[in-house]
Amino acid sequence: MKLINLYQKFYTPKGLNKKYMAVDNYLFRGPHPKISDLIELKNSGVNQIYDFRHVSVRGFKFVERYFCKELGIKYIRFPFSHLTGRFPTQKEFDFIANCVKVNGENGGKTLFHCNSGSHRTAHMAAYYDLTKGEPISKVFSNTNIIDYVQRVEDVVNKHFYQHKYFNRHYKSENPWNPIMYFRNKFNNRVKTATEKAQASFLAIVTRYRNW
Repeated sequence: MKLINLYQKFYTPKGLNKKYMAVDNYLFRGPHPKISDLIELKNSGVNQIYDFRHVSVRGFKFVERYFCKELGIKYIRFPFSHLTGRFPTQKEFDFIANCVKVNGENGGKTLFHCNSGSHRTAHMAAYYDLTKGEPISKVFSNTNIIDYVQRVEDVVNKHFYQHKYFNRHYKSENPWNPIMYFRNKFNNRVKTATEKAQASFLAIVTRYRNW
């Protein structure tokens, strides 16, 4: 008996958790899923998952990969790391957004996730929401400038600011308290990294006009 069949034997379906947000009929976004989440996602029509977590083993990625295989979900690792400055390129954004579109047109749904579903996932989901799987150059050329600016503002607000994902503040690094020093230092590192990632994202989606 497969492990997933044994798990499902004792698992009571509860429906898809609200932490997974439907961007449209083709895409969900959220944090990294537990086994029960994978079952509910499968029941909701998800047949492929993009995992944007970085390359370390944190989060037991092999568990997700294994149970995705047993559930018949295509699992795709596409690691990024704000902390190391590994941001998606325009080519990668376009490719992944198009994969969501093609999968959706063939009757499937996709999940985007990283660790918390807050930053890397937000950028990838916002890009897809802006382009709907078309090359961004084509979206820009087919949209008048006022409408394009409004679309960018709408997706940024929808995927970032409404959820307060970028409301982290810099904190004083007090050397007299070692615990708080390292905690605040890491907080500040994350704050700087996410701001750079946000700047990289905005540079890509606004490069087709003079702001």
